[in-house]
Amino acid sequence: MKTIRYISLMAIAGCLLSSCDMNEENYTSTTPEIFATTPEKVDALVACAFVDRTVFLINERWYAQEYSTDEMICPTKTSGDWYDGGSYARMHYHQWTTNESIIRSTYNGVMQGVSRTNEALTFLQRIDLEKIGLDEKYIEETQAQLHSLLGWFYMRGLDYFGGLPLYKGDDHGMRPRATARETFNFIEELFKEGIEKLPVKKAGDAQNGFLTKGAAAAMLAQLYFNAVPYIGEERFSDAETLCRDIINGKYGPYEIDPDWHGIFGFDNDKSPEMIWTAPSEYNHPKYGQFSWWWQRSMPKNCRVYFDNTYVAAGQNGFCLAPSKNPMGKLYTLENPEIKLGGPYGKLHRKDLRKENYRYKGNKQYVGMFLAGPLAGPTGEPVMGNKEDLGKQVNLIDQMYQYTKYPKPDANTPSTILAVDESCGIRLVKFPIPDDADKTLTWNADFPGIRLAEVYYMLAECRLRAGQPKEAAELINKVRSRYFEVRDGNPAPDTMDMYRMADEWMIEFLGEGRRRTDLIRMGYFVHEPWWDHTPSHDENLNRYPIPHNALSANNLLKQNPGYDDEGNGILAPEER
Repeated sequence: MKTIRYISLMAIAGCLLSSCDMNEENYTSTTPEIFATTPEKVDALVACAFVDRTVFLINERWYAQEYSTDEMICPTKTSGDWYDGGSYARMHYHQWTTNESIIRSTYNGVMQGVSRTNEALTFLQRIDLEKIGLDEKYIEETQAQLHSLLGWFYMRGLDYFGGLPLYKGDDHGMRPRATARETFNFIEELFKEGIEKLPVKKAGDAQNGFLTKGAAAAMLAQLYFNAVPYIGEERFSDAETLCRDIINGKYGPYEIDPDWHGIFGFDNDKSPEMIWTAPSEYNHPKYGQFSWWWQRSMPKNCRVYFDNTYVAAGQNGFCLAPSKNPMGKLYTLENPEIKLGGPYGKLHRKDLRKENYRYKGNKQYVGMFLAGPLAGPTGEPVMGNKEDLGKQVNLIDQMYQYTKYPKPDANTPSTILAVDESCGIRLVKFPIPDDADKTLTWNADFPGIRLAEVYYMLAECRLRAGQPKEAAELINKVRSRYFEVRDGNPAPDTMDMYRMADEWMIEFLGEGRRRTDLIRMGYFVHEPWWDHTPSHDENLNRYPIPHNALSANNLLKQNPGYDDEGNGILAPEER
């Protein structure tokens, strides 16, 4: 196949389609016959569809996967910051409405991705590709790229909402939702086409944001792996077969990266573990995707800590869900019914990731978190600006109003609706350089699919098959890279599904997948975690179709358990 250029270098110039705002509901287009006069410009048109995938991974779509779970929260501060109409608390308590901006933007994002991908497919059909020097193989593989991307958007929609209106190519107009099974089958065929027609990764190739056979195979494995919540049918054996084939190199040379920095660092597109990334790049507004993470999570004056004045000030928003109660006791020890959550507390003390993040220069860094008293490289303290005004920020793995309750006891409230400024451990999943290396800022790509996920899918399949020892061996192969000498808490040969849930959480912390894992495991609506009582309402495994979408298309039907008027979840007697 003619090489498609690195997505972040070409897509900005080529994206003459509509804005990449996921709240956009009306899409415009350019005339492909006029624009696509060179192979590079055709590549750029194709890349536009992949831009939507990159944007889809952040903000509201990420919130929908994380804030409704046991690993990430966006607590309301005592000052009132981050209340935002109670949206984040409703996500945490599973009390969302059909008017939630998070859910609305997620649905719009799915359908915009579908629309943009189909638009690119239509463009390809309208361009005389041979006239500008592109052969049949290029055309076939490029169509397979877009069909697999279309399958990915539909799989995300199936995960969030269930069945969706199905469109392919030059196909428009309002139509009703297909069933979940029809949507599943549609996605399955698109991924199978990708396995057949996409190119195989070559040894040493960097991941450029486009798709290969390995990515299509991994996505099909994901589809089968989650078939029970999607269509009520077990396909674990099919997922297992694909996972083994990927690990054994049938779809290209992939390896577990022995250095954990390799999968999250500035050059992670070159990691042998990467199967499909979403590119990010310094000074590109549509590719510097982790700027939102920084701003919405980090303490306001955190630029002092990172010695980086290029990035914006932090907004002190989301953080890890707490491991400890206000008195400093682990929730999992205090209450045996709570088995989930508390990610920071479940990292072993010798785990290299648990060290506080610090950039060392020349792309080198240590740690993945911010915890405790924060100070910059020269010792300058990071100062608070609200409850901690005039004091050094001291991040704690607890949630409460420590200024109001300086001596907490068993009666001290701990709720997402009222916490002080320094509550919450912060995740630095992707490295931030200092000012001397500021051009590295946001240069780590988002690891959309990596080989560790394939290992973990296979491990869970083996665990479900009654082979916990095999599952543990697969998990421990990945875990070993996080310890200098030996793993301080390896997965045991007797591991159970709760330990599997913990391993998914720790390895993929903050990567926007937690809700999907909890639903597949049967925990999302049936297990308690910090400040969360389970509803036992299976309808909540799917989000509602947003009210505005129902109003715009009267052929759409609402998901069970929700009303059509924008009020949200129906009481049992109303269903």
